[in-house]
Amino acid sequence: MKHLLVFDSHPVQYRVPIWQAVEKEAPGIVHVVYASDCSVRGHHDVGFGQSISWNEPMLNGYSSTILNCEKGIPLSNWKSLTGKGVGQVMDKIKPIAVLLTGLNYLYDWVVYIEAKKRNIPLWLRCETQDDAFHRSPYKSLIRSVIYSFIYKGFDRFFYIGQLNKKHYLNHNVAASKLQPALYATINRFDALSLSQKEHLRSESRKNAGILEANFVVGFSGKMIPKKNPDILFSMLYYLPKSLRERISLYFIGSGEMEEKLRSEAEKAWNQFGIHTYFSGFVNQTDLAPHYLAMDALVLPSRQMGETWGLVANEAMQAGCCVAVSENVGCKADFENWKRFSVFKTGSAEQLASTITIFSEQLHDFDWANQNLTSYTLESTAKSLLHNFREAGVIR
Repeated sequence: MKHLLVFDSHPVQYRVPIWQAVEKEAPGIVHVVYASDCSVRGHHDVGFGQSISWNEPMLNGYSSTILNCEKGIPLSNWKSLTGKGVGQVMDKIKPIAVLLTGLNYLYDWVVYIEAKKRNIPLWLRCETQDDAFHRSPYKSLIRSVIYSFIYKGFDRFFYIGQLNKKHYLNHNVAASKLQPALYATINRFDALSLSQKEHLRSESRKNAGILEANFVVGFSGKMIPKKNPDILFSMLYYLPKSLRERISLYFIGSGEMEEKLRSEAEKAWNQFGIHTYFSGFVNQTDLAPHYLAMDALVLPSRQMGETWGLVANEAMQAGCCVAVSENVGCKADFENWKRFSVFKTGSAEQLASTITIFSEQLHDFDWANQNLTSYTLESTAKSLLHNFREAGVIR
């Protein structure tokens, strides 16, 4: 059987479901090779500030190999995944094509070189875009020259969103080599009835000590400076008094800023009587009730590498309104959607204005469903399978 050989750094909770979906449609077509299984066995996540292991079945439902070609702490630096054993896997499986999911580690470059040595077509699906970081004109030029050269070695590109597509086009990738394989995540709400959603929403608010009638503004992710979560407290000063009297804040996650956020929460309680709930780190399969408790989710990231922001997808699946800063990558795809808004990075006043508008709308669990049809695992799997057929992997 002909295979597509996928090389990934480690099992990632938002990529594994793609391989599982492809396997359902075309059994035995994809084989994934991981440099490390650290996300399965557990590792210290610097951003969350604790050891984590995802509770999804990360290695079930598709074929995989784990090389464990680690040097030191996996994922900690460029050399932490070495690429030892990559060539042997290629020789054993003899793939019709190789798909890389990033260019972040020595491992990825070993894959690139070994595939070129064997004349195996190279495909790429990664998050890279040009707006995620501020760069000097000199650094931007050098980066552009390097990417333009590297991309000449790839035969197909799968873009995750509009900024990713724009990046490839800006670096001389022919439009004919581009195919959509848009960013998606498991929809944990699709199988829930309206009554089940309402029940989970009510129970989650009750558990969090939040009144049923309150308007709940949430944050989900790593509590680190890049994410800028403390702007939710700065926002409170710009809200109309009538809204401030019925607002609650809801934080999912952990990280180095948690102590500061808890201190700000105490101030918000003392000054305005605003209740803030901290759930702590929540694993993947337990997220749904927390999102359902919210009316709006805020992702206020700074220009420090927020290439997409998958929490926006998850929140919209739950029916939340979503507000993101102008430095969040998914803004280019979603900014014209009905209950999605973009605010100036760091502007608590603009954020407050957005939240005020959101608060005037009736809650709708299903508002984003139709728009999100292209941003589903099934849609991404179909795009990959279309290219498998073109490449002769399947008929």
